[in-house]
Amino acid sequence: MTTAVRTSSLPARKDVLALPSWKLVLPRGGYVSSMEAFTTAMGLPGFSLLDLGTLAGGKDAHRLLGLRYLIANGEVWREHFGWQRALEAALRRELLGDERVKELLSAAEGLLSRIREARASITPEDRGGFARYLEGGLLRALKRRDFEEERFLKFLILEQDEPSLRDQATEFLRSRAGELQRDDAQVLDLLYAAVHRLDSYPATTVSAGQLKYILVADKGEMGVRATREAIALGKVPVVLYSLKDDDNALQVRIAREGGGFAVGLEGSFRESYANYVQIADKVRAEFERRFGDDWEEELSRAGLYPGYGPLAENAAAIRHFRQKNIVFIGPMQDVVENAGDKRKFRLMAQEFDATAVTPGLVIDSDDPDEIQRTIVETHAAGRFTFPGRLKAANGGGGRGQAVIPTAEQVPQAIQKVLGEIKAYNWQPGVMFEQNIPETIHLEVQVLRDRYGNTRHFGMRDCSEQRASQKIQEEAPPALLRRYPGLEERICGLAVQIAERVGYVGAGTVELMFKDGKFYFLEMNTRIQVEHPVSEESYAIKRKRGRVPVNLVAWQMRIADGQAIDFEQEHVVQTHCSREFRINAESWNPDLRDSRDGGKGLFLPNAGIFDRIALPDVAAIREALEDKGLTDLKIRFDCGFEAGDVLVNKDPTFGKLIVSVSSKDPDKAYELLRLASLEVLKKMKIEGRQVRPDGTPIAGSPFKTNLQDHVRILKLPLFKRHSSYDDRGRHVNWVVAAFREEA
Repeated sequence: MTTAVRTSSLPARKDVLALPSWKLVLPRGGYVSSMEAFTTAMGLPGFSLLDLGTLAGGKDAHRLLGLRYLIANGEVWREHFGWQRALEAALRRELLGDERVKELLSAAEGLLSRIREARASITPEDRGGFARYLEGGLLRALKRRDFEEERFLKFLILEQDEPSLRDQATEFLRSRAGELQRDDAQVLDLLYAAVHRLDSYPATTVSAGQLKYILVADKGEMGVRATREAIALGKVPVVLYSLKDDDNALQVRIAREGGGFAVGLEGSFRESYANYVQIADKVRAEFERRFGDDWEEELSRAGLYPGYGPLAENAAAIRHFRQKNIVFIGPMQDVVENAGDKRKFRLMAQEFDATAVTPGLVIDSDDPDEIQRTIVETHAAGRFTFPGRLKAANGGGGRGQAVIPTAEQVPQAIQKVLGEIKAYNWQPGVMFEQNIPETIHLEVQVLRDRYGNTRHFGMRDCSEQRASQKIQEEAPPALLRRYPGLEERICGLAVQIAERVGYVGAGTVELMFKDGKFYFLEMNTRIQVEHPVSEESYAIKRKRGRVPVNLVAWQMRIADGQAIDFEQEHVVQTHCSREFRINAESWNPDLRDSRDGGKGLFLPNAGIFDRIALPDVAAIREALEDKGLTDLKIRFDCGFEAGDVLVNKDPTFGKLIVSVSSKDPDKAYELLRLASLEVLKKMKIEGRQVRPDGTPIAGSPFKTNLQDHVRILKLPLFKRHSSYDDRGRHVNWVVAAFREEA
């Protein structure tokens, strides 16, 4: 089904391949030098694994990982690299005398010899006793920090050389993480360092239980949410904000009132919130100013929360923060580069289920002639049919893709997509897929900790869109009632994908759905705008009852080195929910949309908020009780308060989530529609429109899309959807229906 052109898939989880004798084991896309490995393994002051700056466990963890890289690469360095010269040069840079340098070089050679002797002395009894050592001697050795003890060396060698034993060690970590988190968090950090895969980056977390500061690097409703969650968890909020646009933004006010502080950034939105170099420099300078000689210790207890702002899914930013010793609350850069690459994701998904991707091919090239030739030849071979869709490997949000109706239009599409790849500075490479028109958009919410515990929170239906951007989302999808067993199958595959890539944090696996068939699209390596609809639909069973799902708080707990402490069966559905993105925009039927040439589009605006008010929950609940309603929840996540000014950059300023439970499950989604209509009609968001500089426009009210949401819920197609009939519903149906009515 798939033709790969100069493309490599992700490494298999159980890599039993016979590698060349000169092959170095290094983090994907990263580097650990022989000098770093020797100096950290020997515990020399002032040395560390430079590319692993945020390694949990501090100096002991660096020492342990340095030893492990020596075990994996020592013989290669000895046979093929002049490691002595690099080590000697590094030692002399520390102004050490000749005798001390000779002594340390001799110690390094002795360490290599001890590793070689330990490997040669491993017996079948050592292999057979591996599991017993996991349960007994391993934790004692970690507690003593006795990393060069013979049995411990053999343990490290066995898990490196034999994948089946490595899997045993990984499972031991996963199963014991919760217990060690309570009893000895420092040993937990070292156990993670002892069994973490060397061919990937370790998770970006603080030492277990040491998270103190949350650096909030998003704005608007997500910035406000993250700031409040940090305070609720007892952490110190540190808000990063644009001096130009957000000097008195709501999240800045909340942080200061909650005992935190703010760090101002220079420039416009892209120059500030997206500038990870400026952010790292400003944060480090502010910590040094506030904490003096202790600033590095304080910074080691901080985690940067990107939300879904411009730093999320930015591998270069994650790498920079790691090297500047700033923990990134989210996945590692190699995971973002692999899971976020649509080509690699596609190849991986089809390994699990060959029918779960659309017919097509991946092309790892930026040469337009090569791309065109490959598409034409593969089409001629009968691998797919037109129309098709060309996608940038790292595109998103509707950008970096083009529909190709016929083979003759391939060159124009290539020119468009390659132009956008260049404009957005994405990595080169594209995919061509057979276009499956009028599909429903589904996604799975997953959560995974650094120890390998993976959970999902069901699925979302995000098919109400405009301009390739979601405006309504539903959880769980109503259409699942027509397909028993489908959710379990899809969510199971999503969990496998998260585990294969070694994901850490909250992420989403997206897919298309049509006529009972599903096709995986990509993994979003961040939390998404629509995550609250999943939070409101599910709960977690505890001994004392059910507790709400809080994905943002769990992201922060995972960055604190905590283990997920509930099983998949403890995640239970309690409500049906719908999320409405409340945008500073409204439908204008008279303007032509330059993107597709059609007449009618959602037009953004800006304004001053004079009033934001939610309706009375009790009154709506009482009005719907006779229709079988048993519970109603209304939640509004907003980045503004009355008196604040929105000068539009992202039109979404709030998210309204309506949730219901019903005596009759067959009527739940119609009840959800009726309840949502009442909430939307009674909700009040009032204000005055402003110019780009923030000054009010006389006699011009601030417009939102509240009434557009009402209009969607009243359309005949949506009424059918609430009764589980999705005929005619797809990601472009809303705009088409609005235009048809006009």
